[in-house]
Amino acid sequence: AGLRTLATHFGSTDLRLRGVPGLAKVEVRARACASDADDLDRLTLNHRVDGNRLVVESERHRGSFSFSIFGSHYAYLDIEIRMPASLAVEVDSGSGDIDARDLASLDFDAGSGDLNVENIAGELVVSVGSGDVEGSDIGRFRLKSTGSGDITLDDIHGDAEVGGVGSGDLTLSKVGGSVRIDHVGSGDVDLRGVSGDVTIDSIGSGDVDAVDVRGNLTVRSSGSGDVYHRNVGGKVDVPDSD
Repeated sequence: AGLRTLATHFGSTDLRLRGVPGLAKVEVRARACASDADDLDRLTLNHRVDGNRLVVESERHRGSFSFSIFGSHYAYLDIEIRMPASLAVEVDSGSGDIDARDLASLDFDAGSGDLNVENIAGELVVSVGSGDVEGSDIGRFRLKSTGSGDITLDDIHGDAEVGGVGSGDLTLSKVGGSVRIDHVGSGDVDLRGVSGDVTIDSIGSGDVDAVDVRGNLTVRSSGSGDVYHRNVGGKVDVPDSD
């Protein structure tokens, strides 16, 4: 039935992902840089086909490549992957930065790496630690978890589902569907232009600001964080402020 998914596994490698309509193959372009020849020889990529999945990874992707601004030793890869625009993409990254555009869908799991994303036709799924996520033109959005990283997305055509917000801030603008958030920690949440409902199960010390919500605004429980709202078209149900 052919390939359906591209999966990448890298550590500190920077990666550019491009979906190309009409392209019938996956093209991988890599630039290796190292302080000596031995390190350069170790900067290799492997790929394998597992059913309908193409997996691309560095040989020892878990912490094998390093870079030091205080010394002369460094070794890293810079990679661009072009693929058919119909492929789903999965990214498992450590501290590398990812730039992704024109993809069918993207599942992004990273530690401290940043993600810049644009034009995802289907679902964008994110699980990130201290990395930041910025993007626009997203089909649907699902945030599994975030630590101290900030999430800023604009123009989400469908629903946005958020598992938990840590100490980082979450900003969602122009959401075509509804927004559902399980828990807000100490980070702030800014929601602007939501066509559906906004539902938040619990808030810790972070503040929530909801503006231009066509549907209902519901906050089931709140700690020390404040809830601000303006121009809510439906019912507003939030805990009373102390």
